[in-house]
Amino acid sequence: LKDNVMKDMDEKKQVRTMQALVVFFIVLSVVIALDPPTFIAQLMGISWGALAGAFLAPFMYGLYWKGVTRAAVWASFAAGVSNMYFHYIASPINAGAAAMIAGLIVVPAVSVVTPKPDKAKVDEIFMCYEEKVTISKKRSLEE
Repeated sequence: LKDNVMKDMDEKKQVRTMQALVVFFIVLSVVIALDPPTFIAQLMGISWGALAGAFLAPFMYGLYWKGVTRAAVWASFAAGVSNMYFHYIASPINAGAAAMIAGLIVVPAVSVVTPKPDKAKVDEIFMCYEEKVTISKKRSLEE
């Protein structure tokens, strides 16, 4: 928000603005959920399902496993969005769930049989897990 929506926005005002936007989004979501039109369920099935199916598995595996390959990410993407074009599952909600499950299977299966990325580069990326970070108590969630 700072420097894009409002100039010279201090941190407190940024937080308040974000809180207001979150409350607005939640209220809007509740209003829509109380009387959901059919197209909302279809859009959610496509957007959440297909996109989550395309990106969720590579993201989750990529956080914790150094063996994810570029080909596996593309295969997961193809598996996630394929129902949008081929409609092999009629219900968008079921298609979304199937896309998410497919990604969880496709990523490790393709990663095992495709060339691995450069080990030094992967180790460099994962090095951030070893980094020590110091924060003030004021900023921590422990309070």
